[in-house]
This record gives sequence, structure tokens and C-alpha cells, in this order.
Amino acid sequence: MITIGYIQITQDPVLDSAKKGLFTALADSGFVDGKNIRVLDNNAQGDLSMINTILQSLISRNVDIVITNSTPCMLAAAQTVRNIPVVFTVAFGPDQVGLKTVPPKLYGVFDPLKAEEFASLVTECVTGLKRIGIPYNNSEPNAEYSVKVLSTEFSKRGITIVTAPVSSSNEIVQAGQALAGQNIDAFVVAADNTVYLGLPVLAKLAGEYKKPLFVSDPLQAEKGAAIGFGVNYRQWGYQSGLKAVELLKGRTPKQPNVEPILDYDLLINSKACEAQGLLVPEAVLKKAVRIIN
Repeated sequence: MITIGYIQITQDPVLDSAKKGLFTALADSGFVDGKNIRVLDNNAQGDLSMINTILQSLISRNVDIVITNSTPCMLAAAQTVRNIPVVFTVAFGPDQVGLKTVPPKLYGVFDPLKAEEFASLVTECVTGLKRIGIPYNNSEPNAEYSVKVLSTEFSKRGITIVTAPVSSSNEIVQAGQALAGQNIDAFVVAADNTVYLGLPVLAKLAGEYKKPLFVSDPLQAEKGAAIGFGVNYRQWGYQSGLKAVELLKGRTPKQPNVEPILDYDLLINSKACEAQGLLVPEAVLKKAVRIIN
């Protein structure tokens, strides 16, 4: 029986959606847990220090393939796992997060982060936008990268980015209040597992201060963000799963090993928009793939 070592950074409905898509791709190709594959399911529970410990355990158990879910897990696997194929999902590309050399056995699908489209969406929705507040965990390479890219994009439009450090979800209230006190016009959260874990808390603050909350992961709109624009996670997981299928069949996945996912979704939470004082333009409403009431 083929053994798969799976690792996910934290328990989250959005990451779970990608996980479900990935294992659906495997099942559609005949690879079913308990039948012809055995899945060692691991979750770091938001503890970055646990990732390497889990990976070392998977290596010692001589798994046939490692599958990672999240950028920190992908990056750690790329640096740690040498002789076992690694397939990643829900991550930025290796070069985006500072990996100079892509290991030959690393495969997966990454988010190219359509920063220009995201910035245009926020500026279209918030009239007179001047300042944006971003709480983020700079220990997460994905969060640091997204803040860097978005800051550059918003700066081109004359918009100031104000940041607040968050090392755990328990610090979101303090960070949100600090940002709201700096005369921001909107909150933005982009590719940050720590902040997403406590997003309902930030969404509540956004309502109290009437500062709309925008996120780069569309399904986070279900947790209280006003608008989410980004990758469809179920599809993301499925597309990554197809690369794992090729490896499980003993074949090398088609080039390139690492490729972007290009289909993006726009989700709007109408109740959150109302609570956070955001009147969404009709042109934006028409682009939404789903409006949450």
C-alpha cells in the first residue's frame, strides 16, 4: 500500500476545502485512503515550529510521497525533504518566497497573487481610499510576501499601507484596534494563516469601526470579510492533486513541475458589507461568483 504523508499548517475551513479537492482528485483516479493508499494526516495546529518535526517524522517513516497544504509547509518541505517527491497546494511559488533553487522533486500549483486586480478592486469599492491597515504575521513567508507586493501596488496609486504585527490569533483585537486608530479607510488581510484563524474577530472590529475588510482568499468572506477576491481553493487542491496522481501512477508529472492557478473568484458578503459600512458598486456586484446573504 502506498503511504502518503500529509501536512497542513492549521485547522481552517478554507484550507480544508483545498484538502478535500486534492483528495477528491486522488479518489477520482482510483486512489482511496484505506483501499490502496494510506494517508498519515498531520496538522501543525498553527505552530510553525511543529512543521519540521512533522516532516522529520514522515521522512523517518519512509513515506512514498509528501503533500503539503500552505506556504510554510511547502517551504519547509522544499528545504528538508530530499529523496521523497513533494506535492504542494495553497502556497505561493518557491521563488516568490525566496527559495533560490527549486528541488527537482517539488511539484505543485501556486497562487501568482493578482495584486494589481486586487488593488483595483479595493480602490473601486472604497471612495477616496487613502490608507489601508494590514495586520500580519511576518513569521509567515506567505504573509510577508503578500504585504510586500500589495504595498508596492497600492503605493503606485498613492495609497499608504499601515501594518500591525500579529504573532498569534490572540493578538488580532489589539492589532485591529491599533490600525483603526491610525485613520485607515479599510482593512486588508492577504495570505495570512494566523490572521485568517481569527478572522471573525477582525470582522467584528471592522463592523464596530465601519472599516470594510477585504481578503485575498475568497472563502474567508464566509467568516465575515466584506469582499474576498482570489483563488478557488477547492479547484486549487484538485489541480494539485492531479500532479500527485501522476506520481502515484509512477509517472513524472508534465512540465512545468510548478505552475500557477489562474482562475480567481470574487465573493461578497452582503451582511458584512452593511455592517462595515461598505456600499458595493453595481459593477463589482455583477462580477461576483457568489453573494453571501
